[in-house]
Amino acid sequence: MARNKYSKQCEFCDSDAQYVDYKNIKAIMPFTTKYAKIVPKYYSGLCLRHQKMIARAIKRARFMALIPFVK
Repeated sequence: MARNKYSKQCEFCDSDAQYVDYKNIKAIMPFTTKYAKIVPKYYSGLCLRHQKMIARAIKRARFMALIPFVK
């Protein structure tokens, strides 16, 4: 099976981010759909490590009422 030659690079790996904070709403909102669902890894282009961090940050931000559960 051939590799996708247009694969995305993880933007958090490029910026050497060690942690994705749930309080940084501007960083985590692009990884939600218009219905406030978490965007899958194959759409977001993130690596597995940062995709899990984003998902955890979105869930924490929802719990703290920083972002809505649904729109």
